[in-house]
Amino acid sequence: MAVQRLVAAAVAVALLSLVLNNVAAFTPSWVLQALEDGRKRSVGLWRMCPAGGERGRDDLQTERKGQGTQRQCESLGWGSEYAGYQESRSTVKLQFDMMRACNLMATVALTAGQLIFLLGLMELPFITQESQWWEEAIAALFQLASFVLVIGLVTFYRIGPYTHLSYSCYLDIAACLLATMAAAMLIWNILHRRDDCLAPRVIIISRSLASPFHPRLDNDYVESPC
Repeated sequence: MAVQRLVAAAVAVALLSLVLNNVAAFTPSWVLQALEDGRKRSVGLWRMCPAGGERGRDDLQTERKGQGTQRQCESLGWGSEYAGYQESRSTVKLQFDMMRACNLMATVALTAGQLIFLLGLMELPFITQESQWWEEAIAALFQLASFVLVIGLVTFYRIGPYTHLSYSCYLDIAACLLATMAAAMLIWNILHRRDDCLAPRVIIISRSLASPFHPRLDNDYVESPC
């Protein structure tokens, strides 16, 4: 029961990591870029928006005509290279493409770990909680998610002088730490259980067997669970 509680706690931590990872992916606030004309924009993995209500010349002209509304966000995709002031387009393209790929891989890994946990709870014939690989597979998937997120985040160690990391990046850092914690909890539990099983077997003989005058109907003894 204690083992199942620990596994459930690790899966809950990984679920929180999955939520934060998706929030970071779909919010347009990964980096805050300054442009040559002084305007600022907020760039995410899949969307880009003007930051702080900044408007360009087209927006000001539209506002003068009485039709002024704030410029809408733009969708981004693979190969987008929206760079800030004094920032390399090729570097920005590599960073965001790498982070998109790592974000998607982490989402798949965390989701697969959740599904394997649920299948184990359903006690299906081909996968049960007593299966040797059940807990190990979940731990491996959570560790994979943590690993790929680290790879994606490391690419942002070098950004332009007028570009700053925003809150979506920090949300993904938190998601990476939570995925690492979930994997560490499961790995610790697996190794701790194996250490118990490697210990010498303990056989507890009941007093009825030790007494020579007591009728012995059954071989009554208890072994260690391993």
